[in-house]
Amino acid sequence: MKECQHCKACYADDVNACPTDGMPTLHTIAGEPVLEGKYHLETRVGQGGMGVVYKARHQYLKTLHAIKIILPDLVGNDPQLVTRFRQEALAAAAIRHQNVVQVTDYGVAQGTMPFLVMEFVEGEDLNDFLEREKRLSIEDAFELTSAICKGIGGAHSQGIVHRDMKPLNIMIVSGKSDFSESVKILDFGLAKIKSGELLGSFIQAQTTGLMGSPFYMAPEQWSDEDLDGRSDIYSIGIMLYQMLTGDVPFKGSSIPAIMKKHLTDTPPSFAEKGVSDISPEIERVVMRTLEKDRDARFPNVETLIEELGNAVGVTSMHISGASQTNVPVSKLSVLTSPPKSHVYVDNVSFGESQVDGWITLDGLQSGNHLLKVSHSGFEDWESEVVCDGTPKQVVAELKAGAATDNIPKPTDATVAFNQSGQSIAPETPVNLSTTQQSTSMHQHTAPVDEQSEPGILQQDSPQRAWYLSPLVLAIIGISGLLLLTAIGGLGIYMSGIFESDPGKAEVTPTAASPEKSGQPTPITGTKAEMVEIPGGEFTMGRNDALPRERPEHKVTVETFWMDKTEVTNAEYYEFIEATKEKAPPHFVNGKPLVGKEMHPVNFVSLDDAKKFAEWRSERDGKEYRLPTEKEWEYAARNGSKNSIYPWGDSFAENRAVIGGMSDVRNVGGRESGANVWGVQDLIGNVWEWTDTPLKEYPNSPLVLTKANLQVIRGGSFFEASTGKAAITSTFRGYVDLKSKQSKDKALGFRLVRSDK
Repeated sequence: MKECQHCKACYADDVNACPTDGMPTLHTIAGEPVLEGKYHLETRVGQGGMGVVYKARHQYLKTLHAIKIILPDLVGNDPQLVTRFRQEALAAAAIRHQNVVQVTDYGVAQGTMPFLVMEFVEGEDLNDFLEREKRLSIEDAFELTSAICKGIGGAHSQGIVHRDMKPLNIMIVSGKSDFSESVKILDFGLAKIKSGELLGSFIQAQTTGLMGSPFYMAPEQWSDEDLDGRSDIYSIGIMLYQMLTGDVPFKGSSIPAIMKKHLTDTPPSFAEKGVSDISPEIERVVMRTLEKDRDARFPNVETLIEELGNAVGVTSMHISGASQTNVPVSKLSVLTSPPKSHVYVDNVSFGESQVDGWITLDGLQSGNHLLKVSHSGFEDWESEVVCDGTPKQVVAELKAGAATDNIPKPTDATVAFNQSGQSIAPETPVNLSTTQQSTSMHQHTAPVDEQSEPGILQQDSPQRAWYLSPLVLAIIGISGLLLLTAIGGLGIYMSGIFESDPGKAEVTPTAASPEKSGQPTPITGTKAEMVEIPGGEFTMGRNDALPRERPEHKVTVETFWMDKTEVTNAEYYEFIEATKEKAPPHFVNGKPLVGKEMHPVNFVSLDDAKKFAEWRSERDGKEYRLPTEKEWEYAARNGSKNSIYPWGDSFAENRAVIGGMSDVRNVGGRESGANVWGVQDLIGNVWEWTDTPLKEYPNSPLVLTKANLQVIRGGSFFEASTGKAAITSTFRGYVDLKSKQSKDKALGFRLVRSDK
């Protein structure tokens, strides 16, 4: 077979010049450019230390593939090559994961050249990506590392170790919206096909001219030790270090020099690399992946991502200002009778209690939570529990009665909560329909020793990790994410005292006064009050604010009318009743809880808000819509006054529902925070959807790297009121519409209209 020297196209041996560009062809590998009579090699796309990769097309199915041909002379003419290759190919083909390039076939060309047939993906490798980007943001590094770990975890679960993790073996596929979908890991098992594990890696480093395996190899890979998944974790740690600092920790002029550093040197601190904007929590996670002793590393990639998520959560909260409020998180241990009962917090499933009746819920945000326990054949048990940062224990004793036919189904959400109450990896939105029944309740709560665990749980079963799905709201202009938990927000009823060691003490519940059933009274006839906002010119953005609020620029706005408050649960209930749309997950039997009717509706997506606007337009005979971003800011800045806050130019306490609070409040409760026209709650309570896709301001030097981002404004009850991330009238937030997390407790809306 011959190849064009210029375009790398593949031809038969009798073609001496490329028909496309006229360049001479050169002989490359023996045989015709068709493997096993079915794979036609079209173009060489790469070459590494062990072989050549071609873009190929199936002769009959016309499907595209990537085919890697192993060249015997590059792996030492190993007589066992074909046998070893077949074993590794079979193992690689068994890995089925969206973040791993799928192996679909293998064969042997000319009796001596094994080849591997893989799915064909277009994009760039991580090496080129990092060469171009230098350093990544904390969010991108976390998302990218999470995707890599998910793919690697799929292989580790089958006992397969990659052994050659490096940026060259990670593809970022074109046309995908985020790293969770675009990351593809290459070459599983190929580093093992040569007896003498290091030879192929050494050759690769010498022949590519790029960072090859020696920069990423774990200390045990430089010896004859057996490898396991922790060796891959070390390599992932090197890549994570590189993402965050812009460079690998160990470099040298020769392979022995690099090897010595991996074996003996401590990785340079981030500060030594000139990096000062990464939190100590994140740096500690990275450094643990790089421990010389693999027993000191994370035991698996799942734990790595959980701990990294914890650290990113800490950083994000700090950057957003929420940590400045020192909101603690709580541990709640629940003893259910009967055991194996379904446990819910704020209508989100936390799974079943164990055979001994215990379930431990870690990382609950401080505030009030609705705890619900259900079991078939028993009446539902419900109570409202307050979390204040101290561990608590609750006894949920269900009364035998009519079977609960409509036990809420566990959500598909699989976002782990960490010790600080932050989410780790958003997967799916919380969208539950639930039932709530009147019950009698028995509950005992008391702070317990921070170090103690329920005795039975310690003795008989491992502690579990419980999951909940919050929205990730990206706060623009800050190198962090504000991770908002989807929990909290209900009243409290408690009585009694509970022994601190339920595994040893006999628990005898005492009756407590029945809690309200939560059945709301009918809500009808609600009408939104709207305020006229006279049009004019104002200055949008601020030059002294965060980067994406810059540069300030003149904008003209036509007269419009705006809801005086955010849309309430009461009005949204009318919409649900009229249209039969799905109720938000915090509604009970399709209705808001008693006392919550005048809270701003939340857990609504952009589409939900637009459907509501259509319904209200039909009801009132007027055309309602979401505000544009410029209309929202015009109202919040008092038009041409260009105020920093709706009430003036300095923050004032008690003028907004903001500052790390645990829940929303009734709309319109902070009248002194209104703008000059009387519009209330523009700052705080809940973020508000706008009708504007995110884009940079005119003449901004910033460039968006993602699409499908929608602007949200105003902040929520949870955000900071002071500091770098303080919410003002110019502060810009956004939601990724392609993310599965497009609804949240901290996100609502209000409407506007252009006509009278």
